[in-house]
Amino acid sequence: MRKTTVRRGIRAICAGIVALIVATFFHSELSALLRLGIEGEARLTFLGFFLSGMLGGFGVLVAALGLLQSGVAQPRVRLFPSLLLLFSLVVLFFVFTYTWITSPPPPALPPGESINI
Repeated sequence: MRKTTVRRGIRAICAGIVALIVATFFHSELSALLRLGIEGEARLTFLGFFLSGMLGGFGVLVAALGLLQSGVAQPRVRLFPSLLLLFSLVVLFFVFTYTWITSPPPPALPPGESINI
């Protein structure tokens, strides 16, 4: 098996997970940093989801292609660091999801109180 191709596929999957984490949990902070409006924030979220799907799908195809190729006379490559990074990113995504689900909603304004902008 060509492990360098598998490693590239795993890295593409990792990039897709990072794009998914940013698009899901940090879209408002990133749009504030880039000074985008509400429409820009929505486009940024859509772009993050699209990019994560494309990178993840590409990574799966490249990793599968690398597993199907023969590894005759290929240099030895360690896959453990790439797999550890992939596992860590998946765990990080689920930690962010759990934190988002269990965090209390912001307090509502009492009647008659105004918001200063």
